[in-house]
Amino acid sequence: MSFSDSCLYHPGAPYFHDAYKIWSCCNQKSTDFSTWLSLKGCTRGQHSNQKSVGETKPEKSEKKQAPEEVIVWSGLNKPAARHDSLEIMKAIKFEITDGALKSVERFKSEMKEEAESDIHIGVSCKNPGCEKVYEGEGSKNEKCMYHSGVAIFHEGMKYWSCCEKKTSDFSIFLEQKGCTTGKHCWTKIERVDKIREDWFSGGGFIHLNIYCKGAVPDSCKVESNGLILQMKVVHGFGAKETQLNYELFGRINVDASKVIIGERKLELVLKQEDVASWPRLTYDAKSVDAETN
Repeated sequence: MSFSDSCLYHPGAPYFHDAYKIWSCCNQKSTDFSTWLSLKGCTRGQHSNQKSVGETKPEKSEKKQAPEEVIVWSGLNKPAARHDSLEIMKAIKFEITDGALKSVERFKSEMKEEAESDIHIGVSCKNPGCEKVYEGEGSKNEKCMYHSGVAIFHEGMKYWSCCEKKTSDFSIFLEQKGCTTGKHCWTKIERVDKIREDWFSGGGFIHLNIYCKGAVPDSCKVESNGLILQMKVVHGFGAKETQLNYELFGRINVDASKVIIGERKLELVLKQEDVASWPRLTYDAKSVDAETN
């Protein structure tokens, strides 16, 4: 039986604008896709088996925006050529320091009993693409089918970077089953959007440092197609997660690159295809247009 107010849902349509995921009905928004999906509904009504309305586009403001200042670098170094077709993402290999491994194992052994006692019957698995709920001790040993990558929205297409099953329909995207086998995650992970980082170049390599304590190697993922760099960093000994996306200024050799996971930071050592120095880490189309015009 479905009562008139038994369903708490979003009657509006989702839309994506300036890195934000937004519900049009209540304007709740987040830059993190998983956090946005977990936002509670704003309207009560009856349950329905009908598909919700599709993705909407934000209305364009008639207010004229002041032109942005474009900073053009001096010199002859140019960014790598962009391609219309999307290239396959490949994982960048990890090197884990002994200190990082010992730190994580020590924390796990100290927190195991406390973490297990906090799991309640009916709690949903927090991994994207998994719909299982915790039913007792047996649930801890079940295999979890989930999406280990990040959600990508590009030119109207929605897909997970781990399996790249693309669709333009948002409802179909949400229904895609997981592609990776692992363990269920029963505790909520804090999404951290801002994290300290810096970078420098030298010797034909780009060094990108992501500063975070207690990175969990088994849960982290770093992948690239040479121009796009995507990261899912689980840190704080598993309590925090940060997703980072970069469109790199130049092309890197993925197979010759690596990620060094330490106790307090991740150091990405990215092998340049072209040893010319980069004026910036990421590609900026506006600066390129200003330079060539």
